Amino acid sequence: MDDNILTNPVLLRYWALMKGKEKTRLSITDVMSMGVHVTCFDVLPNGSSAFFWTDGLIDIVLNGNTYTSFPDIIQKSLPSFSEEKGISNDSINFKISNVNASVRQLALGGFLKDAKMNIRLVILNPFDSTVIYSMLMFSGFIDYCQAVADPNSPINEMTVYVNSVYKKLDRQAPVIAANSVYQSYYSGDQYFSLLGQVNQSQTWRYRKNDS
Repeated sequence: MDDNILTNPVLLRYWALMKGKEKTRLSITDVMSMGVHVTCFDVLPNGSSAFFWTDGLIDIVLNGNTYTSFPDIIQKSLPSFSEEKGISNDSINFKISNVNASVRQLALGGFLKDAKMNIRLVILNPFDSTVIYSMLMFSGFIDYCQAVADPNSPINEMTVYVNSVYKKLDRQAPVIAANSVYQSYYSGDQYFSLLGQVNQSQTWRYRKNDS
């Protein structure tokens, strides 16, 4: 989290109103305990218009896009995120309840397959609900969706499974070792400079043919 948000005057003023005492600097735990954060989801299908959703109770505007309130994302289904120095392909999944028929049909019809998804942490101004800070927490591609809808049961949930942006590393070793192949898909992306970290536990052997 950006250090500036910990000394944001609006959040410091709100903290004083909530707690009855003043601080000159908040901790990350303080910020996350104030109830001013929401999660935003960018869903970018191939060859189609993007969807922008937020689990907040109202629509918000971020980076010029309007994020539609979609508050039925089950919070406890979202994973915890941690910062890592190397490259890993950790997939995630989360549940959405009260899914309307159109979204369910799109998801189960494969329309969202391989759509890029960005998950952002957003801090809102507690006085007017405008965005004062956002942070990309996860970026990946939707693998598949599962839905449960029973007319005789109140359960109406959809689970979304998302691979990380490094799903391309789950390939045969000769393929992932070819930087030119990677560059052909992701021009200018320098993440393959960390290839040694990805395969640091692997031993590469070859057989010399003397004939």
